[in-house]
Amino acid sequence: MTPRSLLRPAAALLAAGALAASLTGVALASNGITPLSPKSGQTVPSGKAPTFKMRVSGKGSVWVLVCKSAKRHKDGTICDKESIGRAHKHGGVFTYKPKFFNFPGFWMVTPGTYYWQAYRIDCTTNLNDCKKESKVTRFKVG
Repeated sequence: MTPRSLLRPAAALLAAGALAASLTGVALASNGITPLSPKSGQTVPSGKAPTFKMRVSGKGSVWVLVCKSAKRHKDGTICDKESIGRAHKHGGVFTYKPKFFNFPGFWMVTPGTYYWQAYRIDCTTNLNDCKKESKVTRFKVG
């Protein structure tokens, strides 16, 4: 064998290891939940209920939280002061459309920055923390 032929399998193994490590990091960071809409930084129109969409892999019911703050509780979730609701699967995507109320101070008619987060309830791997939360996504009502 030549030195060059020995390097090919080593390079392929190194590349496969790097790819596996990067995919594992993404899966662990999001707990199998990928927020789709509203996207980070997106502005949704004031006076209309936005539809929250996410791709979810893994078991468990899926819930969406909306808050004025991105601060997380000890369990990894944000507050639910503005909205909380169960997402349902439509095709390959989970969606949640909160009920709209038209009164002063309600978050859907009050321009500002808000945060949303999805989580799924799955107690099969850790009974002490059944909430598998997504990253927190910032959006604006305007």
